[in-house]
Amino acid sequence: MTESIRIHIIEDNRNYLNSLKQALTLLDGVEYSSGYGSFEAFRNAAPEAPDCILLDINLPGISGLDALLELKQMMPTTEVIMLTQNDDYPNVLTAIQRGASGYIIKGGSVKEIHQAILDVHHGASVIDPRLSRIVLTTLAGTPSDTKENPLSDREAEVLSAMADGLTKKEVANLLNLSYHTIDLYTRNIYEKLKSPNIAAAIATAIRKGHI
Repeated sequence: MTESIRIHIIEDNRNYLNSLKQALTLLDGVEYSSGYGSFEAFRNAAPEAPDCILLDINLPGISGLDALLELKQMMPTTEVIMLTQNDDYPNVLTAIQRGASGYIIKGGSVKEIHQAILDVHHGASVIDPRLSRIVLTTLAGTPSDTKENPLSDREAEVLSAMADGLTKKEVANLLNLSYHTIDLYTRNIYEKLKSPNIAAAIATAIRKGHI
């Protein structure tokens, strides 16, 4: 039996937090663990690292963007999905650069949040469709770095497929390679682009014209 994805939520809106909690307890493959009204409350509780954290960007005290930096140091293997009403794309870019694996605007359906959690857990990056076009357009419009592309042809192919939203497993099937091989390529990509996760690697590669 597959173990459930353990979820923590850091969200100051108590009604929204409770709604998420109730929804997650009914979904397959995920397990709600704990909820906190601020990052300080989360830090003071010192919980065991979950598989995924849903993190509000507009928190009292330490903001979600600042908390993200500390979270990735405290729990480097925990995936973080930003939850916000703010559709300001600079915040999306900042979140990605700081290690977020996803960015979702509040108001989306429970099904969308559930799918985002599953996708991120399986190696994909998730940006709300309402934000992805402007983010990619912005990155594409940024002057490219003239340095030589550090990625091999195969690594660029793997990253391009992930930029299209494919998970590691799906990329492995597409390229007729093993999951282990794709995972190895992914680790090499992280190291070469100095990126903490797929989302950040995609952002860096597009910005520098590598894919």
